[in-house]
Amino acid sequence: MAESRRITNKKIKISGMTDIEPQSGGGGNAYQYDRYKFIGGEDGFKVNIAFLRIPPKKAALPLHYHGYAEKTFYIISGTGEPVSVGGEYEVRSGDIVFFPTGIGGAHKLIDGSDKEGLVYVDFDAYAPLDITYYPGKDKIGIFGENYTGVLRMSGKVGLYEDE
Repeated sequence: MAESRRITNKKIKISGMTDIEPQSGGGGNAYQYDRYKFIGGEDGFKVNIAFLRIPPKKAALPLHYHGYAEKTFYIISGTGEPVSVGGEYEVRSGDIVFFPTGIGGAHKLIDGSDKEGLVYVDFDAYAPLDITYYPGKDKIGIFGENYTGVLRMSGKVGLYEDE
């Protein structure tokens, strides 16, 4: 590993991707990623910024959209196939993609290569509570400071149940 050039204080942060310990995630055969968290809102910042590396023909997350967090991806290397409710597109190194909140911003980014991994920056404004919806699925994600989890929507209860 090269000499770390990571500089951190409340106002300035400088780091290379190789200076950050990755967090691996995914599930099943279709989802796999390494996430290199650079800045997180839960750490007192107003944004979330991370590098993501996706292996060939994999995606980081299933198709989803956010209730509060707008997302922007900047493609560093490789090619990707963003899937949205409006269709499929192709992105490559140097492209920047914006996803608004709501169903119109639904997204899933798949590495489009057979050999080369996809590396991109994932940027969004921090929301202390975000609701994530998965089109066509019976699930909803709740991501917040005090609770994080994915739940079945069919498990709804009435407001006054058990009161």
